[in-house]
Amino acid sequence: MKNVVKTSFRAVFFFVLILFVTGCFTDKNYDASRYLSALEQHQFIQNIIFYIGDLPKNANHQSKFDQKYNDHYVKQLGRFRLDKYFKANDGYIYFEVSRLAPSFKIKRVATGGRLKYDSKNTIIEYEELYRTWKMVDNELELKTAILFQKMINREDLSPYYTANSSEEYIEFPDDMVSFNKDLRCWVSKNPKYPAL
Repeated sequence: MKNVVKTSFRAVFFFVLILFVTGCFTDKNYDASRYLSALEQHQFIQNIIFYIGDLPKNANHQSKFDQKYNDHYVKQLGRFRLDKYFKANDGYIYFEVSRLAPSFKIKRVATGGRLKYDSKNTIIEYEELYRTWKMVDNELELKTAILFQKMINREDLSPYYTANSSEEYIEFPDDMVSFNKDLRCWVSKNPKYPAL
């Protein structure tokens, strides 16, 4: 009887220990509110809104920075939420933003990426590494905790692409769509929709 109790206690202890350790090293470590105030989060989104926001009508990826489109982007700021943030030692800032997605249920789409600033606080490098399928908040939080950690570790995300996974994680990139670092936008092999 003592051995059964001892074994059960050990099993429970190790289970609790695993939960504690994984809880310490999961998504919460990258919660943007741990690193940035609400104002700083808003400013961060403002810095990247030209890339994550919808293109203005009649604009393209070269003209979208024109000041005449500023109102268009200001109106979009409230659609986005900075969920995750991490500043690495090599100067890269890893981020994940999400926005509400059209759906019967409340669902969000998340975009994970990284960027670098120069000494004048100008973005000199910008890259989006994944865009998820739309998901309810709980599912998005669980799945992006995995994706964000792997992105920071510079691990291969292709096992989470739609073609390679039985569950929906990453919508882009895929066989047809990839992120162009020079243009700083998603591009398609489909000639009808060269830049998304």
